[in-house]
Amino acid sequence: MKLPVLMATIAVWLPLQAQPRPTDKTVTATAVRDAAGGSLVFHNNSDRTVAALEYIYTMRQPDMTVVYAATAYYDSAIDPQTQPPIKPGQEVRVPYRIPFSGASPVVGAEAGLFDDGGSFGEPHVIQTIQDRRAYTLAAMTKSIAELKQAAKDGLSRQDLINLFQTSSAIETSNAGDSELAACIQAVRNKVVEGLITRGRQPDGSPTPMADLIQSQIDAMSQRRELLRAAVAK
Repeated sequence: MKLPVLMATIAVWLPLQAQPRPTDKTVTATAVRDAAGGSLVFHNNSDRTVAALEYIYTMRQPDMTVVYAATAYYDSAIDPQTQPPIKPGQEVRVPYRIPFSGASPVVGAEAGLFDDGGSFGEPHVIQTIQDRRAYTLAAMTKSIAELKQAAKDGLSRQDLINLFQTSSAIETSNAGDSELAACIQAVRNKVVEGLITRGRQPDGSPTPMADLIQSQIDAMSQRRELLRAAVAK
């Protein structure tokens, strides 16, 4: 299943007769099939800006039997470009591939954080959102340090891509926490994506490595400062 960019999903297979958990009503979540393949719609029912969510996506048979479920996240502090804060009364739509089958998609927002540092939902779920932010912040700090070292070492673009891909594979396999592994992979993949897509200038000529690396450092540093501010609340 393809989830949004930087988004990490932990798939959890449930017993066929598992019952859906009650969800918080601060944010209404809806799964919509459309021409683009599907999307999730989140509506903020509160009078405060929502900064992050944990939500449960399920596929259910006509009798509401759950045949598949996945836990995923929407977090403006981690991915501000594609997942902006949801203002009071505002609705956001996130691309999400919904397969056509005999089962129906159902999604529910479990818990979340407001941009003022407040929260709603179960404490253990809120802690998971906060943990993911801490993991992502650590991964960003490490990636920035490695980019700076790569500039000093004079690595080629392909060598740098290989370095980050190899590091991602090793670190995610050694991570003792599935959320930590997902956050590391998301940060590493973002750098690799930037190295690939920004490797050439508009005229087709290769981007000088010094400029390419610096652009990645600048982009990652900006995201890190936004995340630091959110974590400090």
